Amino acid sequence: MTEQLSEGALQVRPSLSDPSAAAELFSCAASDFLHAIYFSKSADTEERVSQIVFGLAALFEEKSGIVELPAGFTIAGAAKRLRPFLSKRLNAMEPEDRAIFEDDAAVVTLAVNAFFEELLVRADAWLELKGGVMNEEALHEFLASSVIHDWMLGWAKRILG
Repeated sequence: MTEQLSEGALQVRPSLSDPSAAAELFSCAASDFLHAIYFSKSADTEERVSQIVFGLAALFEEKSGIVELPAGFTIAGAAKRLRPFLSKRLNAMEPEDRAIFEDDAAVVTLAVNAFFEELLVRADAWLELKGGVMNEEALHEFLASSVIHDWMLGWAKRILG
């Protein structure tokens, strides 16, 4: 969708009708996340990680205005698709924690959090396999992998339907 800004410039919101566009957004967020985890030594790393997780989850809010969601996409529909996928996580929670995820938007946020948790496991395993340490070159190589791109595309499709 294109909007006219007050200064006369046009603003084009990315469309997630093509899951590849969402996979690219996942990739950008993954880069920010891994930078925060591997390279940040500050006291606000946890806050930065939280901002990244909730920032990516916010893209899927129906009225976010950040991206154009696919026709027919709803948070309720996404939550319905995601609950069976997340059932092990949900069932492992205490009842009061699980009650939080009766809210559909919270289920989408849980899925995004699961994406980042799995991303970190994959990055750590990749580093161990490569026998190296994370630096900019290694991070770029990891994120440029077709396997990681396809995995991110799978997450995009899972959330978008």
